Amino acid sequence: MRHGVLMVALLLGACSKPREERVTSRGALTAAELPQPRGAATVRADDRAYSAPSVRFSADFLVDPPVTLWMVALSAQSQDGGTWRFRMPVNEKFVTSKHATARIIPQTALGAGLAVVDYQLAGEPAMMMDEGTLELTVTGKQAKGEVRMKDGRVRATFEGPLTFECMVPPAWLGGSNAPVPASPEEGEVRVLDEALATKQCRSIADTFR
Repeated sequence: MRHGVLMVALLLGACSKPREERVTSRGALTAAELPQPRGAATVRADDRAYSAPSVRFSADFLVDPPVTLWMVALSAQSQDGGTWRFRMPVNEKFVTSKHATARIIPQTALGAGLAVVDYQLAGEPAMMMDEGTLELTVTGKQAKGEVRMKDGRVRATFEGPLTFECMVPPAWLGGSNAPVPASPEEGEVRVLDEALATKQCRSIADTFR
């Protein structure tokens, strides 16, 4: 049932064609999606500059079902408080190719090959791009990419250091006292393998050194 709902949401998003869509609420953003402090990663969009500490690549290992969720994200902000963000799910091929291209859609439910880009000028409503493409390339520990509109014009460019975060089941780290979700709806508990102690996380990190 959940898969069917997701597919319907994606199809509806592909059919809607407003130029830009207003983001109705930013209060529901997770901590990982909130704008990062300013730093070495830079964004140039519509003659404005934004920055963040890094472009973030994450791997989230699930046990039930046994799948891995891969995500590249950037949440940058300008000096006057404006924000510019993207989220782009990728698959395991990204670890070796270090390159990904995605179609931009105005939806929060995403899969590999799709991306969401939104921005907010200081004092104005948040807006979401509804079409275009996002391309990303990683060389060593540096990420670089661009956002193009449907007609091929460059809308934004970004570059900066790439950081890697790896979430694993507590048992992989010997965490017998790890928290347990109160209900199935809360999902499966994972913890950050900050020291890259697991072979799964360490092998991924090694490819980006």
